[in-house]
Amino acid sequence: MPEPSISVTPIPNTELKKITLKNDELTVVLLNYGARLHQIFAPDNKGHLENVLLSYDELSDVLTDESFFGATVGPVAGRIRNATWGNHQLEKNAGNHHIHGGTNGWSFQYWDVEVFKNPQSIGVVFYLQDTFSDYPGPITATITYQLTANSLEMITKTNSPVETICNPTNHAYFNLSGNGKRDIDTHELAVQAESLLVLDEDKLPTGEQITQADLPINFKKPHTIEEILNAYPEGLDDVFVLTTPKRSKKVLCLSEKQSGRQLSIATTNKSVVLFSTTGFEADFMINGKHMHSNYGLAIEPQEFPDLVHLPELGSIALYPGQEKVNHTTYQFTILPNEQIANTQ
Repeated sequence: MPEPSISVTPIPNTELKKITLKNDELTVVLLNYGARLHQIFAPDNKGHLENVLLSYDELSDVLTDESFFGATVGPVAGRIRNATWGNHQLEKNAGNHHIHGGTNGWSFQYWDVEVFKNPQSIGVVFYLQDTFSDYPGPITATITYQLTANSLEMITKTNSPVETICNPTNHAYFNLSGNGKRDIDTHELAVQAESLLVLDEDKLPTGEQITQADLPINFKKPHTIEEILNAYPEGLDDVFVLTTPKRSKKVLCLSEKQSGRQLSIATTNKSVVLFSTTGFEADFMINGKHMHSNYGLAIEPQEFPDLVHLPELGSIALYPGQEKVNHTTYQFTILPNEQIANTQ
């Protein structure tokens, strides 16, 4: 049985570093630009390892990425209405609003890298002292990616000497067919959600919620993406309010019967934003194809968007001396034989 391994490879003529974590079950490729989850190679029902993320064909394309493929989004994921927090004016980079930490946010900064290996796991810690995003700070952030057996755990820690706001996420796009061979229509999705936030025409929450009973789909039970899109023809770009999020409680399951792959996610965050890439057409190349509609599902665990204007729903304030910690675990398994599609 081969030993787990870690490699750090500088990419010539760039500041990029590629970090590869490899054990018996998974291979994970990360990049220091945006503390980015670039590729995850997971086995199918025949044991073939293939990439289950949407990933740029050329690493150089990562440096011009504006769609957050696998990136750490921060300091605050999602939109902030009118780009204001109290008396602080943030950058307006989404019409009249602020989105995803702005054009100098965490996705567009180089993070320091430190790798580690212990008897249970291997991993990498990305470290950033953010003075560039124009949020009150500096905000110190560490993102740890830890590979143990068939699971990748992501641990996010933040602190600041001044009061500020912080609500980061990871913005990986998943496609379990392997190397993007098929679109996600036949993927099955189940989310343990109590409700969805009501969003206005600018995709900002109004403060209201639609309970599970009033939704056109019971998301707690598996449905194909095709079935979901029949109910949501413009695609998913929605905030799911999770049922009692805990570090060990699985709140989302995504599977693809033809490959037999299944992804289960547990998170301490109170919500997850799901974006089905419906209508996302672009010229750049992802897994050997032009980026196109319904090619992947972005899964973004986070606190509710725009909480600075919805205090009744919670807070993303980060106070001096406070350390905020969030855990998200991605576990990869194979469906039982009776659930695997007959591909003969």
